[in-house]
Amino acid sequence: MSQFRPQISPDSSLASPSAETLGEVLDRDRFADLYRLVEGEGLPYFARVNGEGGVELFLVFESVDAFSESTRDAVSVEFKTYRNHLLAIIWTLTDPLNPLGFPLKFDIKKAEDRYMALQVLEQPETPLHYFAFEDGRITHIYTEAITFTPGEAARAEGYIRHLYDGTEEALPQEAEVREEAIASIPATALADETLTAEGVAYILRYGRMREKLGEDKAQQLLMSTIQQAVWVMRRHSRSEVRSSSFTVWAAELGELLYLFVTPGLFDLFEVVHTSEDEANPFTRFLFALPEFVETQEGVPLSIGAYPILRYESGKLYHLELDEETQRHLAALHARTLSHLSNPYC
Repeated sequence: MSQFRPQISPDSSLASPSAETLGEVLDRDRFADLYRLVEGEGLPYFARVNGEGGVELFLVFESVDAFSESTRDAVSVEFKTYRNHLLAIIWTLTDPLNPLGFPLKFDIKKAEDRYMALQVLEQPETPLHYFAFEDGRITHIYTEAITFTPGEAARAEGYIRHLYDGTEEALPQEAEVREEAIASIPATALADETLTAEGVAYILRYGRMREKLGEDKAQQLLMSTIQQAVWVMRRHSRSEVRSSSFTVWAAELGELLYLFVTPGLFDLFEVVHTSEDEANPFTRFLFALPEFVETQEGVPLSIGAYPILRYESGKLYHLELDEETQRHLAALHARTLSHLSNPYC
């Protein structure tokens, strides 16, 4: 049986940022593990067990200026639970109109994640390192220490215990992240320019997913995955990402499901990391699904997709579909893609 407080063997070869590296570009060989997480996996924030068994937190910005814009307030960490996970939300802006938080997610059923969550609460202080990643180089901007009161630590450990024991129903109401209600608007309210935009299709073997999970759970998994990507977009360190606009479309063709995101968001992510695919939140989360096949660029109208979600400046909208939507999409297809068979007719 697994232990509530697991034992792990830290990798003593891992180097950590220190006072000596402040303001410096980290050496790629010495800090290979950090380059793998920042550059290779495209993580904008993460936790890591260091070479001595302690836990460190990291926030990654695309420039020193972005760091300055995103960390004007005193930093705090708030613990919540969400879908059977513990969230440690690092708040760097507390403006009620434009808060900025980075949600570190710990799967308490996994020994390493449970170790990290408990260690953050039990160690005297937890270093929070701020990085800038530009032109393939990591600059160590700043480090500060995060501490918790005995009451804060005890409360968060109680959350961890409930998640570990499978007694989430006993969690206090304030522990859970409440998903705000998503407003609905008619899909026909979107501009024609939006409805005819090109984007990227994430293709999934939906038939296999449905066979394995059932229709309801397959749909829940897909919506949860999309919402994870939107969560990252809404809390991104760069204001242009948070204020971006995009539409999510869906089309089922045989056993395959095409999830389009229009526009493709290339302009937002290609300059930040050397691998745009790994930096794009939709790619990052959808690639992780076992049923993922590939991506294709194209126009959703060409295969008869329907718009289902719209994101604008931090707000997510559910798009209402009706017969008028189908007629309008059919007319747009006829006008812009007349050389193709019209899938809406």
